[in-house]
Amino acid sequence: MIKKIKLLLVFFLLPAIVSCSGTGTKTRPSISQSDKGNTNLFFSRDGGFIGGGVLAKIEVNGNEIAKLGTKEYTRYTVSDNFRIQVSGAGIGGMTMGSDSISGIMNNSNYFYIIGVKQGLFSAKFTINETTESGYKQSQ
Repeated sequence: MIKKIKLLLVFFLLPAIVSCSGTGTKTRPSISQSDKGNTNLFFSRDGGFIGGGVLAKIEVNGNEIAKLGTKEYTRYTVSDNFRIQVSGAGIGGMTMGSDSISGIMNNSNYFYIIGVKQGLFSAKFTINETTESGYKQSQ
């Protein structure tokens, strides 16, 4: 009987534990000049209690590049104009609203901070463009 309870507990808790891990890193990627013909996009996710259990799914030009947990970073390189969309990932992300932003490829670095804006009965992800110093100060 105890063995069955343990198995049942693992069965229900394992997906919850695994779903909270993102594909980003806890260390900030090194910032370098963009390669010739490419633009670097740097992403940082704010920490916080609101939306902390939901991963932020980042898509660039319709391709998923990362799922960021709180206080995680990622970097992506594009060689064309880009459109970024951030939304919730997984079952918990279904109730989270999304946000998007566009940019042009100009061999520069772009820095974005992903946050959560809470309403009275809703929450949604936000994406804000910032400067290099703002990006370094995030977290």
